[in-house]
Amino acid sequence: MLRTSVLFTDSQQIDSATALGVDGDLAMLPEVLDLGVRTGSPADLGRSPGTVALDAGLAQELGVRVGDQVPLWLGDGTAVRPVLVATYARGLGLGQVLLPRAAVAAHVTDGYDSQVLVADAPGADRAAVAAGLSGPGGGVTVTGRAGFAAQADQAAELSAWANTVMAGVLGGFAAVNAANTLVMTVFERRREVALLRLAGTTRRQVRRMMCWEALLVAVAGLALGGAIAWTTLVPIARGVAGTGPYVPPGLVLPLAAGAVLLCLAATALPTRALLRNPPVTAAR
Repeated sequence: MLRTSVLFTDSQQIDSATALGVDGDLAMLPEVLDLGVRTGSPADLGRSPGTVALDAGLAQELGVRVGDQVPLWLGDGTAVRPVLVATYARGLGLGQVLLPRAAVAAHVTDGYDSQVLVADAPGADRAAVAAGLSGPGGGVTVTGRAGFAAQADQAAELSAWANTVMAGVLGGFAAVNAANTLVMTVFERRREVALLRLAGTTRRQVRRMMCWEALLVAVAGLALGGAIAWTTLVPIARGVAGTGPYVPPGLVLPLAAGAVLLCLAATALPTRALLRNPPVTAAR
């Protein structure tokens, strides 16, 4: 399996897409790649070098169907017009374009395969298959489905960790900014608090009022922020992956609770500081 990229034009703009050059028994391709075929058959890639299979989203973007010619440019700039023989759903994780290896091998800098995907025949000795794939000289890593999934999971975990750190840094800055705004807002209401105390309002009543206001601000902020995020993410997720965004409940609930606690703390603590001094009474 040879990894490369291709170029295409979309609304007079040039864009790129990940591509895989595949060969071997392409009738067995669904056994090693779960493409989620929508239309056509990827096995038709083996009939001629002038064929291509596309991710369904990319095919829709280019406005082509099975049987149409797809204008593409290979890695070295060579223009080709292969015939579309299949569309599939999982191009985001596997590759947006599938081409016969013979069609792309001469147009890339490194013409060596990065992976070889093998499906065992029923009753095959897996140890013998692994030994045969390793070869006499070694130097080839042979792993099963579980090992391949573990490698992919490890790479995904590393990427997720980096994204979490970045989100934590940005969220920390946002939390500090929100807390500073709430604290300054409370201190700017010192005259209002003093007037309430002069009118006979107790410290407990003032604290309760401020906490209810903070809770209202937190709920309104979460509702508004969630609506904005949902409105923004739904079109992007449907355009890229063809499905709605997935937000883990184990992530949403702690974030919502943290936002509420931040609002309450950034309001209750400065309110307590304001109430330490007794209200000023007018002299007779």
